[in-house]
Amino acid sequence: MKIITEENLSILKKRSMSFIWRIGAVALVAGLNFIAANLNLFNLPVEVIVIMSLVLSEITKQLNK
Repeated sequence: MKIITEENLSILKKRSMSFIWRIGAVALVAGLNFIAANLNLFNLPVEVIVIMSLVLSEITKQLNK
């Protein structure tokens, strides 16, 4: 019984790329918030950062398709 097949590797690659895009979006929003906080432009609560990150990750996921 083969567990590792071409189909499974393809699915794993797609999921990995999606995960990487999401991590990138979260890092981007967190980095922008860090810069803005240090410049005293605005201080966003953690909940807003998470929501913005999730929205941005969905946008980048759709752009990546």
